[in-house]
Amino acid sequence: MIVVLNKYSGGGTALKKWERIYMRLNFNGSTETFIPGVNGSTDKLIINSVRNGKTDFIIAGGDGSINYFLNHLINLVEPEILKEVKIGAVGIGSSNDFHKPFRSKNIVEKIPCKLNFKDAVERDVGCLLHKRNGEWHKKYFLINASVGITAEGNNFFNNTDFILRFLKKVSTQSAITYAAIKNIFTYKNFKVTIGGSNESFTANISNMGILKSAFFTGKLRYQSDPLPDNGLFDVHLYESLSKVKLLKLFYNLSKGGPDNSFNKKFWRTDRITISSETEFAVEFDGEVITTKTVEFSVIPRLIKVCIN
Repeated sequence: MIVVLNKYSGGGTALKKWERIYMRLNFNGSTETFIPGVNGSTDKLIINSVRNGKTDFIIAGGDGSINYFLNHLINLVEPEILKEVKIGAVGIGSSNDFHKPFRSKNIVEKIPCKLNFKDAVERDVGCLLHKRNGEWHKKYFLINASVGITAEGNNFFNNTDFILRFLKKVSTQSAITYAAIKNIFTYKNFKVTIGGSNESFTANISNMGILKSAFFTGKLRYQSDPLPDNGLFDVHLYESLSKVKLLKLFYNLSKGGPDNSFNKKFWRTDRITISSETEFAVEFDGEVITTKTVEFSVIPRLIKVCIN
């Protein structure tokens, strides 16, 4: 097995967490540890590893670290070889949504782990196609994607002010709460056209989740149970919400409360397009791009991952 360690995860706290947990994982010298930017490039690591038959990878970092590795992996490895790759993870990042719901048997030193490679299962991968500077680009994700205030909040979380930088080092949940509240008070709903397999309609977006997992941003959870391997997204759309309603919505989502009173639409689909006359943020597994047009699709059972 090969550990890919992102030392910058968790607001710069990843190395301390890794040092604390490493001996407890009982690898017994059976793993190699690779730190991108220190030991070389991730691309070379992937190419050389699969060429030598090493296809089990442990991503030590957060959701962004898994997403970074996934995108490089899919772009570099042929589909027939990709089916042999298995991804496990040690959650030393901020939100660690990939590991949710947390199970006590998978927690080591308060850190979630998915390392059961023998029981790894195939799961769908989300694909987003976005237009930027007149060119189309592809990105991939395992957990979920969003448009609206969640995307804007992640954009702020990745491009911090000095208060957020401090909070990320002290308390992940406090950092998430601060970022969410600040963005609620500055966010403005915007008009988009949403299309799919059979219809299109306009919406004044407050928040939209395109899900392969219900969990996002700390303690928040959408009120559905998307399946990881059914070839469909769960889509949650909230429209034209005031700032007070947004506060109530995110409070409810943090407590597992109902969300049907928040001008919500819900459906399942394998394809969805979103376009606007102005650029908007699109978040996928914590990473953010900006565009005027994005198309989401599902690639069924593309990769094997460890599970809780």
